Amino acid sequence: MVEALKAIEVVNLSERPDAVAVLAAWHFAEWSHLYPEQSLQDFAAELESCVGAQPVPTTFVALVGKIPVGSISVLPRDMEIEEPWGPWLANFYVLPEYRSVGVGRQLIEALLEHCAAHAIPNLYLFTPETRAYYERLGWQTIRSCEYYGETVDIMCRPL
Repeated sequence: MVEALKAIEVVNLSERPDAVAVLAAWHFAEWSHLYPEQSLQDFAAELESCVGAQPVPTTFVALVGKIPVGSISVLPRDMEIEEPWGPWLANFYVLPEYRSVGVGRQLIEALLEHCAAHAIPNLYLFTPETRAYYERLGWQTIRSCEYYGETVDIMCRPL
């Protein structure tokens, strides 16, 4: 397991724009129910907007060799709510066979370093089921709410 973790490399999507289609398929399969008005093409377009030199939006990809195994993004907005909170941690996904070995932590650390380097003071996220995971990483719940028929926790982490 330790050897597998050493083989993980986290890169900016700008270095691997060819991964957009794979990531969009993962994200669409996992979260399209929370974005019912968006198509697979919309998910891909959002990721394509992350390719470039701007600090937000940006996406990072975890690779084993040349194969994507996970992703994470910082987006200006990730849910439609009245509060003007942002930016948001989003698109955090790790292939099931790479979960619980530290890939997710590496992705989050890369994103937090990126945000701190760009003087982003706070980062937000919403999650339907992984509140305890984020709390262990220093996130605080702001509130819970219904979002497209699912109860989600909105969380914040000062940087």
